[in-house]
Amino acid sequence: MESVRLPEHPNAQEEYLHLRGTRDTIDREIHEVEALTGAKAGEVMDVQMKEDPDQQEEVTIQLFRFQLDRLRQLSMAAGQAYFARLDFIPAGGRPETWYLGRWGVLDPATLTPVVVDWRSPVANLYYSGQIGKMDYEAPDGRVEGELTLKRMLTVRDRQLLSLFDSGIVSQEAYLQEILGSISSDRLREIVTTIQAEQNIVIRHPLNEHLLVQGAAGSGKTTIALHRIAYLLYTFQKTLKPENMMILAPNPLFLSYISQVLPDLGVERVVQTTFEGWCREGMGSRMPKIRQESRLEKNLSLSEEEREKNSRLVRLKGSLELKKKLEAYLDRLQGEVLPPSGFRMAGITLMDRKEAEEVFIRDLRHFPLEQRIGELKKIIRKRVRDAVLHLKEQYAGLTEQLVDKARASAPDSPALRQKIRDLYATRDQRYREIDDRAEKYLNGYREKFNLPDLAGICRAFLQETFPDPQDQAGLLPEDNLLRQEDLPMMVLICKAVFGLKTKQMKHVVIDECQDFSPFQIALLKQSNPAATFTLVGDLYQGIRSDEGIRSWQEWTGPVFSHQADLKQLTVSYRNTVEIMERAQAVAERYPIPGISETKPVLRHGEAPKILCAQSDPEHLAMMVSQIRAWQREGFHSIALIEKTEARARKLFRAIRAETGARLVSEKDSDYRGGVIILPASIAKGMEFDCVGICDASAECFPDNEFLCRILYVMMTRPLHRLCIWYKKEPSPLLAGTRVSS
Repeated sequence: MESVRLPEHPNAQEEYLHLRGTRDTIDREIHEVEALTGAKAGEVMDVQMKEDPDQQEEVTIQLFRFQLDRLRQLSMAAGQAYFARLDFIPAGGRPETWYLGRWGVLDPATLTPVVVDWRSPVANLYYSGQIGKMDYEAPDGRVEGELTLKRMLTVRDRQLLSLFDSGIVSQEAYLQEILGSISSDRLREIVTTIQAEQNIVIRHPLNEHLLVQGAAGSGKTTIALHRIAYLLYTFQKTLKPENMMILAPNPLFLSYISQVLPDLGVERVVQTTFEGWCREGMGSRMPKIRQESRLEKNLSLSEEEREKNSRLVRLKGSLELKKKLEAYLDRLQGEVLPPSGFRMAGITLMDRKEAEEVFIRDLRHFPLEQRIGELKKIIRKRVRDAVLHLKEQYAGLTEQLVDKARASAPDSPALRQKIRDLYATRDQRYREIDDRAEKYLNGYREKFNLPDLAGICRAFLQETFPDPQDQAGLLPEDNLLRQEDLPMMVLICKAVFGLKTKQMKHVVIDECQDFSPFQIALLKQSNPAATFTLVGDLYQGIRSDEGIRSWQEWTGPVFSHQADLKQLTVSYRNTVEIMERAQAVAERYPIPGISETKPVLRHGEAPKILCAQSDPEHLAMMVSQIRAWQREGFHSIALIEKTEARARKLFRAIRAETGARLVSEKDSDYRGGVIILPASIAKGMEFDCVGICDASAECFPDNEFLCRILYVMMTRPLHRLCIWYKKEPSPLLAGTRVSS
């Protein structure tokens, strides 16, 4: 008999015995799946499907993958079987007890649920309900009754660590215990602590577009990932992971969130960036992109320079520019056709009017390159008809000449030679006609005036913006396009060559406030059968030169008022003390219609704001603070500099003493520990402790753009925040008490 230490709770023994029985059931299931598949729990195994499998092979492989996914889920459930218990009495029915876990587990003997999946309808009683009269929506209709027990259980490494009963110990206390723990290297899943406002977002109907305004630390990224898991569970017969896509800001962020979906039992969801999506769609036609961080560049510009640059970038991301480009591409349809139609050897194969009708009207659903190919099929047939017609003409003329020769002279060797010469000339003309037809078809493509993608883009911008000053900022330099040119290039490629992207049924976009209306409209247009979930925070709109400043820029123009807007107002990341300081900074430039952030009542150490009198003292203070945080047991520690150049300089100065790693936009792997990073890539991430290296007045003068940057930096830590400055603190921190 195993020796265990039970939590202090009157029902601890009962819950321990139930957990042991559940573990036994899961272990038996694991052994059965192992025997069925030949795989081993905890080992990674996958099956690659052939490009063109037959139906039987496809079904067999899909079933095998299902069993492998099931084995992985059972393996994780073995260590953490469930996290909650619900006792519910349906109206007029018998009492029911449900245990909720990340993955459902059935007793194979009775086919009754031992553990109910957190995504099931009955789980709404846990996420949205309190003790007393409750109801939930089941597949067969609404179930009313009384929730008599709501118990939160902490199970880890197969052991029962704690129990909380809602109504005896508040759920707030349970939430504080979970949120107060030290973080891991990755974004954590939150199925045990999903709150009512988050639950509404997760379970929002699949057939409706959803926009989520989520405060910093409200869990919007995690909620978006849990929504994917919920939708795949609820619509598993019609929705496959391969038909769902999440777009993240950069590869580093993809690495940061990479483990959440697998931990929820979800594999094979497409995870990429907007540039990655463009690259997939355009393939080898993807133009070279200037590798620069526009945000990093903006941080080094003056306010006047930044405003000028912002105007041009917002112009490129506008729906107005998209409409102008679509009109230009419509006009291009006619301009690519040969001006006089198609003629060969004096024969009109297709006049200009008919060519326009076929090319522009009949083939309008094809991209231009494919239309050229489709039109060639018609032209080839007409070339064959023309060849037959010309050969018939020569054949007829030859027979006339032969008849005339025979009528004008008696049979003789000379006459017979003349006739042979006439037929030889005819055959030579046949060969010439065939050669001419082949040459005509070989040169068919050259008759079309179709410039390359970059050429079309440049010509469009030159025509649309004749002002030389505008052209200087809008046109590509050295044939290298900028990130903001990608939507134009994709739309041009789609019209001219088509895109290779796979059609999605649901698209999730994180940090969506940094996407332009053009980008969102393009994604929607390229995935016409998909619904969208977009999560972001306008207060963190640090790419406002390209992104949006109001949700109304999308709701009407892009989604035709067919999108619901939800707000997540509670911050679960920061302590009260950290959020109060950050909120004071954000409110210097308020955004109308956005609700105030309310932190969960979790207190901690007040943020430190410290003045460094010299550079050596500044470095010494940072090194000392890192060591102090490490002594407290904190794992993920980030020092955030305003720019990448500053981050590199700091890294060189303290890496030997701290073992810190430098992280930049080019990195695609996040491993935690002590890191130094620029502000441009901090958004969306969270750390146990954060040091803002220089919040001086010189570094952060009072303007809206830098206010948003500073707010993002201040809302990254879960537990500790320290801010250093030189000479004078930033005016954005005005009214904030400076630490001694």
